[in-house]
Amino acid sequence: MHILHLCYSFLPVTQNWVYSQLIFNEECRSSVLCRYRINEDQFPHDDVFAAYRNYSLRAHLGLFCARVTASYPAALPLSVIKSVRPDLIHGHFATESFRYLAAVRQSGLPLVTTFYGVDISKLPLRPVWRKRYAELFKAGSAFIVEGDFMATRLADLGCPTWKIHCIPLGVAIQELTELRRNREADPRPLRLLHVGLGREKKGSIDAVEAFIAVAANNKHIRLDIVGDGPFRQPVEKRILEAGLTDRCIIHSYLPVARYRELLGRSDILLAPSVRAADGDDEGGAPVTVIEAQAAGIPVCGTRHCDIPMVVDHGKTGLLVAEHDVAGLAAAIEKLCCNPELRNRLGAAGAARASCRHDIRRQVNKISRVYEKCLAGR
Repeated sequence: MHILHLCYSFLPVTQNWVYSQLIFNEECRSSVLCRYRINEDQFPHDDVFAAYRNYSLRAHLGLFCARVTASYPAALPLSVIKSVRPDLIHGHFATESFRYLAAVRQSGLPLVTTFYGVDISKLPLRPVWRKRYAELFKAGSAFIVEGDFMATRLADLGCPTWKIHCIPLGVAIQELTELRRNREADPRPLRLLHVGLGREKKGSIDAVEAFIAVAANNKHIRLDIVGDGPFRQPVEKRILEAGLTDRCIIHSYLPVARYRELLGRSDILLAPSVRAADGDDEGGAPVTVIEAQAAGIPVCGTRHCDIPMVVDHGKTGLLVAEHDVAGLAAAIEKLCCNPELRNRLGAAGAARASCRHDIRRQVNKISRVYEKCLAGR
């Protein structure tokens, strides 16, 4: 099968799971249609078609018009479809599928759409997007979500249940398992890891407040934060006020390889995701949670969206209610003071991730969805 993948840009490091779906799927040939290309050195691919060579003023104006009209000109996608002759089109994020909908209809090809987060939480709060989704649900052949929470939401939005396929995100299990082996032989201070700062839903303020509460009585712990954005300044200010600048490092955004090195040196992942004031949330579960478990790292997180489907509370990690900073701090303290518990939860998390999130198994499931759509044309 030859699949044409639709992406906004190809590819932000925060969406590396999309790349995994392409390169690990040995049953399908993949082409990519995007607005512009970034991080080409990290995500090499020979068959990428971009509307703009890079993000420029021209691209900015074109993308602004696309956001206003919720559509892309049909000429480029139809030209690409004529050139590569795909069997099926796969849109990553519902926004991209809808913006290409006119060209998809003209092509007559089946359309598969994967929802990931903001497209199933924040956007449906707008009446105009609920109307657009009704159109997309009618035109699309299949819709993929990460877990049961997302599946229920999608059905509530009006998507026919027989079109919904629940396929958890996959990760490179073998590469992440190797990180666990290396970490076990590396004695060092206890390191906590949090990925966020870009959006309120990541719960960065709660993560830092919980770390500050625990750090007072645990001088041997450190916190690494990966990311950048509007929450960086308040986080830095709070760390400075607490006098912990020597025990907390903000790394900004990192290449995937560099992030995995940092993950391999970590002992606990903090994932206190929350529903933001504007309605934005994880939709499913952050891929960082899946990767941490695959690497044998216990997770301290929240009972938010599909995180409880990934993290088995008390068995592979510890979960608390959203914004329960005291509860999060207590969970961190419990893990910091109990290496046997950390090891037990980490090992169970690795086993669970291997069974549920192996990328090769997950892309096989996606291929079966493709086949079903093609058989039903």
